[in-house]
Amino acid sequence: MKILIIDDEYDVRSILGDILRSAGYEVTTAEDGEEGLRKVRAERPSLVITDILMPGLDGFHFLNEVRKDKALGDIQVVFYTGNYLDKEDEQLAHDLGVSRFLIKPLAPADIIAVVKEVISEKAKRAAPAETSTSLDESTFLKLYNERLVTKLKHKVQESDKALSSLENIMESIADGVVVIDKNYTIIQANSSAENFSGVEKKELIGRKCYEMAHHRSSPCEGPNIICPHYQLFQRGENLVKVLHTHVDVRGDERHVEINASPIKDSKGRIFAMVETYRDIMEKYSDDELVKLVKRLNDAQTHLKHMAITDDLTGLHNRRYIVERLDEEFERARRSGHPLSLIMLDIDRFKQINDTYGHLFGDVVLRVIAVRLKSSIRKHDIVGRVGGEEFLVICPDSLLADTLVVAERIRKVINEENISDGTQQVKVALSAGVTIIQGSDVSSDRIFSRADSALYKAKEEGRNKVVVL
Repeated sequence: MKILIIDDEYDVRSILGDILRSAGYEVTTAEDGEEGLRKVRAERPSLVITDILMPGLDGFHFLNEVRKDKALGDIQVVFYTGNYLDKEDEQLAHDLGVSRFLIKPLAPADIIAVVKEVISEKAKRAAPAETSTSLDESTFLKLYNERLVTKLKHKVQESDKALSSLENIMESIADGVVVIDKNYTIIQANSSAENFSGVEKKELIGRKCYEMAHHRSSPCEGPNIICPHYQLFQRGENLVKVLHTHVDVRGDERHVEINASPIKDSKGRIFAMVETYRDIMEKYSDDELVKLVKRLNDAQTHLKHMAITDDLTGLHNRRYIVERLDEEFERARRSGHPLSLIMLDIDRFKQINDTYGHLFGDVVLRVIAVRLKSSIRKHDIVGRVGGEEFLVICPDSLLADTLVVAERIRKVINEENISDGTQQVKVALSAGVTIIQGSDVSSDRIFSRADSALYKAKEEGRNKVVVL
């Protein structure tokens, strides 16, 4: 028995589908009402479970279209919604012939019980219920528009209250506060931000943050600039603390301490950031300048960290890992201690990028970086040396011990799919392992040998470790 699920949320379709499949039902899905209507007409499911609020054709319109089509008259429709339905909503749905209302979230057992009940009721009827007819178009539109206007009024009232509450909270904060969207545009500011910048709030809102704070015509970029916007939106950090020099409306420099945090929507996606800042010289008295110096030193340390770190994965970058290999090679030559390498490469990474897109490819690289760090030993050193290539330096490590580490990494990467919440893929690694030899005159030799072992693993079928 086939059931069609219509919902614009991927997670809802996925979870609901798993619940129904576990009960033995065949499940098909649609992302919106238009797609759902096409599938109803093409596949004729026994039951449709649909959300109400969806872009395009919503649940009410979908149900009315189904009831207008006499060939679809026996199809049962259940509303599954996370929004509260008032009596007028319920009456309109009943007039259109809805079978049940389910309010999200609902326990799997309750969902299956309702589905069985609705299907059982359908089986007992010899013919489609005469009451499951559509309303004429003018009546439906009149009732539907009345419900839409009512809900819109409620939403406007709720939005006004939320906005008023947000403004009151921001005004109660002594520090300057601004809310900035993904396009660097200031969308909200408090009176302290107005006093600090010398620009009225109504003039701040709608302007670019880099324009107002730095008198720049483009976003802040450069090796010595730590931009909170980049750290939050691009690197995905949850809190950024930095020291900046702002320029006020008079052209005077103001040394400020900034704390920035992301603002996320219901799906966990960052759509804006909130920034609070204060004048350092107002915050600190002369005898507290030591604390300021410490913060400046911390900022310098952070810059040094960024210089040796790969932006995307957070691992050591190629320059650093190659320099460390040179150092460890010379140390091993002097001491006579072993030194082993693991060269790793993601199998068919280009295919992943081509199939799922480069943004998803970036997710794959970040997840693999996390799994790499969790799989190596404390004294091992890992870095990204190329697009999808990684190097693990294993000081004081015999070949057999390094092989164990390489196999552990390969299994950890391969055992669990990588997902961004909407799509997922199983990823494999190939690895080449080698150890320093007496004939090696430079670190290039051992690096090249590890690389050769890696490509041999690729030639032998991938997802394996080869030793040279």
